[in-house]
Amino acid sequence: MTENSEAIFDTLENAWSRKDIDALVALFTPDCIYEDMALNARHEGHAGIRDFAEAVFATMPDFTLTFPVRLVMPERGSSHWVISAHWNGPFEGIDRTGHPILFTGLSSYRFRDGRILHNIDCWDYTVMIRAFGVLPKSLAALATA
Repeated sequence: MTENSEAIFDTLENAWSRKDIDALVALFTPDCIYEDMALNARHEGHAGIRDFAEAVFATMPDFTLTFPVRLVMPERGSSHWVISAHWNGPFEGIDRTGHPILFTGLSSYRFRDGRILHNIDCWDYTVMIRAFGVLPKSLAALATA
């Protein structure tokens, strides 16, 4: 299973970077869970993965992903990832179209039958806030306090 899990990382990296949603969805089990800790978001099943990927590609049309570090065990894995793109549309209510973004994170995976059962992404939302020079409305009151 370790060799198959390592191949999943290659295919996952390629599917995200090619924006191939069908290939991406096929890497996950039908009952998968995809959690994004920074956004407090949870996506379930193939429909959830598809919706999530479509939203990512809408805001970052030239999205690319690399996994510089991968750790693989038979039923679990983790990765350090790097995402680069140019933003499309508003971020925290301010148009940032064309603005470059680069951010990193860590993910934890559970595998079943050669596919991803559970994916948890952890990254620092403040990296995007600083890169875009935008303070979220929910934090604006803290800046004046």
